[in-house]
Amino acid sequence: MTTDYMAEALELARRGIGLASPNPMVGAVVVSGGEVAGRGFHTWAGVKHAEVLALEEAGERARGAALYATLEPCVHQGRTGPCAEAVIAAGIARVVAASEDPNPRVSGLGFQRLREAGVEVILDQAHAAEALKLNEPFVSCAPAGRWCS
Repeated sequence: MTTDYMAEALELARRGIGLASPNPMVGAVVVSGGEVAGRGFHTWAGVKHAEVLALEEAGERARGAALYATLEPCVHQGRTGPCAEAVIAAGIARVVAASEDPNPRVSGLGFQRLREAGVEVILDQAHAAEALKLNEPFVSCAPAGRWCS
């Protein structure tokens, strides 16, 4: 069922078009017991990220659940707290992400932090190109150090 939930996360991410910039457009879906328990998308820079919104909507149903996200959860403190820590605190058991974050402050470190905390991490290669295309401006600028947190 990975495909269906990631497709929904990508659709949610598209809701951030024209809103999330200069941050990436991200969608997130929390799945518990085969049902969607929470949804979120990144709206404005400096406002809660998609993962946090989905976790808040899921509430206690997030414990032991899976999180489908279009981008690796962030691991640094910017204008908002690190999403990886929110995922861990919520008790998520598995994170399925469509792509690694190109931001050098995050790239691979979010996945590493999750694994260190015992969270299973899966890269959904089938949706990687679509997720990266959605955030083409962010993907091209982030490695050069031009991004917002």
